[in-house]
Amino acid sequence: MNFATDYTLLAEVTRGDIVESVHFGSIAVVDYTGKIVASAGNPELVTYLRSSSKPIQVLPLLSQDLPFNFSAKEIAVMCASHSGTVEHTQTVAGILQKIGLDEGYLSCGTHEPFDRPTALWLKQEGLEPTPLYNNCSGKHAGMLALAQAKNYPLKGYEKLDHPVQQEILKFIADFTEVYPKNIKIGIDGCGVPVFAVPLKNGALAFAKLSRPDLFSGKLKEAVETVVHSMNAYPVMVAGTGRFDTDLMGSFPGRFVSKIGAEAVQIVGVLNKGIAVAVKVADGNARALGAITLEALRQLGFLNDEELQKINAHYRPVIKNHKKEIVGEIKANFTLTIH
Repeated sequence: MNFATDYTLLAEVTRGDIVESVHFGSIAVVDYTGKIVASAGNPELVTYLRSSSKPIQVLPLLSQDLPFNFSAKEIAVMCASHSGTVEHTQTVAGILQKIGLDEGYLSCGTHEPFDRPTALWLKQEGLEPTPLYNNCSGKHAGMLALAQAKNYPLKGYEKLDHPVQQEILKFIADFTEVYPKNIKIGIDGCGVPVFAVPLKNGALAFAKLSRPDLFSGKLKEAVETVVHSMNAYPVMVAGTGRFDTDLMGSFPGRFVSKIGAEAVQIVGVLNKGIAVAVKVADGNARALGAITLEALRQLGFLNDEELQKINAHYRPVIKNHKKEIVGEIKANFTLTIH
């Protein structure tokens, strides 16, 4: 990695009249053929997709005849980095019940729910969070469903050499157009393989996802189902006040959006076959929404009036401990059009 060539200034954090902090990163805008439409920084930067790959990871499950009937709400949470509310955890529990399992089979580990009221409620009740509260529990439930549907062993489903993960790797390779042997593999926070590809190839996957008509048969149905489910139940994909939920909820039927840890964001523009992938170098996601929305504005997919509907993400404010506004986060870059 060469910081000088891989990254460029994307956002500034001001306090009063002073720029107090800055965030560098890279952006790749790609169409469904793989052509780079626009960029900032290095669109060839290799980075882990992290949870932004979840809408692709669920496709091996959905692109076959299933013995289970999953609702759009359940499919949305399979694509989610959810906030761990009662609605989220009950939906994941419902998936497990349908496939004849319980949360004891989840290998995602535990953490406090992202949703602050839920986390406080657990503490007040003296309860420990279970794997259901893990933001990746929906993805893991989907992986277990694939194992059940294909009669694969349940034990070790999270390991790279397990048939579930090998099927997922093939779909990641197909959608990103990176040979499996060239995909760098790490371990995600929830214990499953995570995939590193050039940023432009991450965008390519979502550019394809945004054009279900590019596919046929069961795969076309699967892609349509993912896009429909995420847009029908955006609150299941993330949670109240979070970027993915607010973008798809504010502009239904126009975007498919998924964040990844360490400040990765990929947004496909539905029916356009174009996607934007963002990686912020320092891994801090606080400017990620502002950067992504500014890229969509410069590309003409959102106008200034529309941005007012999602201004809390486009121009996030900095508040002190008295809840007074003392600064803001503002995107500051110009895309290079190719």
